[in-house]
Amino acid sequence: MLQRPNVRVDDVAITLATEADPLLDDRTMRRGLDGLGAEALIRRGLRSTPERDARILAELLFEDLGFEGDHDDYYNPYNNYLDKVMIRRKGIPISLSVLTMAVGDRAGMEIEGVGFPGHFLVRVGGAEGVYQDPSHGGELLDGQGLRTLAARFLGAEMAIHPSYLEPVDCLTITIRMLANLKNAHRRQGDYARAMLACDHLVELTQAPEHRRDRGLLAHALRTYGAASEDLAAYLEARPDAKDARVISRALEEAREQADLVLH
Repeated sequence: MLQRPNVRVDDVAITLATEADPLLDDRTMRRGLDGLGAEALIRRGLRSTPERDARILAELLFEDLGFEGDHDDYYNPYNNYLDKVMIRRKGIPISLSVLTMAVGDRAGMEIEGVGFPGHFLVRVGGAEGVYQDPSHGGELLDGQGLRTLAARFLGAEMAIHPSYLEPVDCLTITIRMLANLKNAHRRQGDYARAMLACDHLVELTQAPEHRRDRGLLAHALRTYGAASEDLAAYLEARPDAKDARVISRALEEAREQADLVLH
């Protein structure tokens, strides 16, 4: 599913939610999204503009239904799972953006994810459309609003590079969601769920850094054979990495522990 051509971001989000909770009925989630999309379509009518579409989504999701950014418990893993976001009506920028995209798409709106550094956004209406911040009540962002956001996350002296405002594809969004899941679960000491997200990241990217992280998680879970394989692969790919000495020590320990188990 995560690599299937033409997959939608909400399909990926539903897959990740059902993977975390095998008893979850994905059809119920889809019906919920379909219902929200139908309501947005009714409010939209036959004619609309990008700004009006964005305001319809803001009114429906953030004013009427009360979805909001979880600024008090940002790293709660529930903020990364679409089913939990829909139940709790709380999330982080990317999960609330995925929700907004799913509803807007079902209402016939042109809506895309924008990987703004440190703070995911959506763009409604294509290249000439408007930018919207789902984690702050669906606020519409003009040039000044975008500059303020850039100052917050990049520093006051940083200019907004045009690439920051370009839409990103489903694969890019998937990788960002998985990285958030990995970090959220790792912060809570749930290394098994963090490793599941890391497995996907390795599969999707083949990046040595994700193999390193998976190896460290395997080490924490005491699966030393798997840890040794991943940590060795990382050092082979990145022999001059700044953390090479630390990873070398972890690899040596993993190999020693693996030998103890075998003997």
